[in-house]
Amino acid sequence: MGAGPSRILADLDVVAEEIHPASEWRAEIRTTFELYRALADAVHEAVQLGDFPVVLSGNCGASIGAAAGIGTNDLATLWFDAHGDYNTPDTTDSGFLDGMALAILTGRCWNTLAASIPRFAPIPPSRAMHVGARDYSPGERDALLYDNVWLVEPPSLAEPGVASMLDAMRRNASKMLVHLDVDTIDPRFGRANPFAVDGGLSPDDVLRIIELAAQRFTIAGLVIASYDPSVDAEGKIAAIARRVIETLSSRA
Repeated sequence: MGAGPSRILADLDVVAEEIHPASEWRAEIRTTFELYRALADAVHEAVQLGDFPVVLSGNCGASIGAAAGIGTNDLATLWFDAHGDYNTPDTTDSGFLDGMALAILTGRCWNTLAASIPRFAPIPPSRAMHVGARDYSPGERDALLYDNVWLVEPPSLAEPGVASMLDAMRRNASKMLVHLDVDTIDPRFGRANPFAVDGGLSPDDVLRIIELAAQRFTIAGLVIASYDPSVDAEGKIAAIARRVIETLSSRA
């Protein structure tokens, strides 16, 4: 999935800044948090210049660094993903650090290392809306509901309650970070990665919910994650990602 950003950028007229870890020694957890710290500084600099930050990443944890760079004090997140991303080291059945991304962002785990990210503070779970989940680890869905994360699963996409949830979130935040793991999109529109599962969203569903959010919040940044071009020979998902980038960048 680390090849995804280059594939998405291939047909965009942009200048991209690459983020690199601080040390040459590679260790999954250490290196990951080094990248979050570097990304937080890069996004902060972009925001200070008045730019709209767009982050392309092989995995979902980039939203932690992006949120820190934007500033979490008045920030909510719209989190699109086919998976819960709400595991912890004690609950994971896969050992996949990226499956803990939303849990880290909301302060559920890895708090000591998260505190090392410049300007990072957790976003309260009630300021997170998770959209498109349909493949959970054991106990993950219950944890999301228990912590009051707003959960919008595919069967509920058309319900007016989505707007009401966003209205409730707006009482405690004015800015929003949009996180799009492209496997939230149903494989019939293009296969995002080997973990994609049926029953997902259409590109129009994604843009419609983003528009509902944009009517209530200032969209402060966009993260697009987890695209594996090796399983998308026709580039359908890359085209969808570019559509989202262009829509939000033009609005910004």
